[in-house]
Amino acid sequence: MDRHDRRGVLALGAGAALLLFFDVGARVLATNDEARFAVLARDVLDHGTWLLPRLGETPYLNKPPLVAWLIALVSWPAGGVTQSTAVWPSLASALGIVLITWWIGRRLWDQAVGLTAGFVVLTMHGVFTQARTAMPDIVLCLAMTGAMAAFVAAELGGRPRAIVACYVLLAVGFLAKGPVALLGLAVVAAHGLVTRDGPWWRRLTRLKSAVVILPVIAPWWLVALGSRGGGFVHDTVVVDWMQWFQPLGRLNWHALLSPFAQTLTIVLPWSLLLPIALVAVLRARDRMPAGSVAFLVGWLAVVVVAVALSSQQRMRYYLPLCPAAALLIAVWYHRLLPRRPARLGWAAVAAVAVGLVVWQVRDDDTHNRTIDLGSVAGITARDEPLYTLGVPNLVAAFYLDRTVLSLDATPLAHGQLAAGYFIVDDRALARWPATCVADRLGGGAANGRPFSVLRVAPPGCAGQKGGAPSAG
Repeated sequence: MDRHDRRGVLALGAGAALLLFFDVGARVLATNDEARFAVLARDVLDHGTWLLPRLGETPYLNKPPLVAWLIALVSWPAGGVTQSTAVWPSLASALGIVLITWWIGRRLWDQAVGLTAGFVVLTMHGVFTQARTAMPDIVLCLAMTGAMAAFVAAELGGRPRAIVACYVLLAVGFLAKGPVALLGLAVVAAHGLVTRDGPWWRRLTRLKSAVVILPVIAPWWLVALGSRGGGFVHDTVVVDWMQWFQPLGRLNWHALLSPFAQTLTIVLPWSLLLPIALVAVLRARDRMPAGSVAFLVGWLAVVVVAVALSSQQRMRYYLPLCPAAALLIAVWYHRLLPRRPARLGWAAVAAVAVGLVVWQVRDDDTHNRTIDLGSVAGITARDEPLYTLGVPNLVAAFYLDRTVLSLDATPLAHGQLAAGYFIVDDRALARWPATCVADRLGGGAANGRPFSVLRVAPPGCAGQKGGAPSAG
């Protein structure tokens, strides 16, 4: 890499860091999904539960703990997990995705393709927004993008030993979010089946090295299995992993159109260019480096098809397709577009960057105004339990730095509630048992919906006479 290339990638990295980190810590963790790994990381730091981080007193086994470890490690120098430190691993992962995407583009084509692909993936809606959350999806995307780069080095770069690094990185992705990371194996298999000759089993010889995944993920499996035994197998492996992603959703127009809508949404503002680039690159595949088009299209197709067949459709599940989409757009722009005025390109770069910053600042402000937990800390004593009903309990647990339990429907229906404090969505007050007297101490808001803080005095309300919560 010459001086000009080094200057280009340094400029890309610096620009990416500015766009990613300019508002670090500004965004409130507003949902249980966003707060979960921050709460787990806090348990790791406070109680040393590195192998089995807990939510309250219960080990969390639905996802492996890599993201909790990362948040704990970056939070340790600060003395604890904060709103800012919770998103540092995600922001760093997004920066890594940008640089690895650049490397793949440069390795398969040239510096211009790499730099454009890096900028496009940085500014895609999925990467830009998920980088500001404390969820594992962006870390998974980094691991899968790194694995694809190692595959490029092994299959298309003449470095066969790099395939081991590919599988180790997929194992790291597994430790971030579970078996969805193994979609990378499907990309490797699809590439071999399409580009090689001979019997199908000979085309899959690259998969032999995938055995290295097992020793990387086995320790967590053994610890989790030893913790809950059959409960881990049923609740995590069968229910959370296998049933969550099985293609059993109802077949209707929404189910058919949702994958296309999610794909086009996650690559905004480049959605219009992706189908154009895909068709153009497929038509010109004979003029591309051998195997390169099959690799990108296979990467994109495996992620889209696998997630589309799932009964669960969420935009962030499609995140691993973003680097492949960015590379396709960059190849189309630099190799197939006949006229591309330089000034127009730079104007587009500036417009997208400024637009993203303005949009993110306004979105942070709008988002944060939907959350108000400030009054809760001042009116709830720590020596009595705290429950939520219709309000994210992990969000309350993170910002109040205490265990917060989600109120179970059974005791609520029977009017048998223990003494303590209750954060109740005002829309759920109608479900409050008429036989349970509770004082209303104050209120707030969560996700734009008002809630009330109630207190049930000892010994609880089982068998009490009374009515709805009284004003206090």
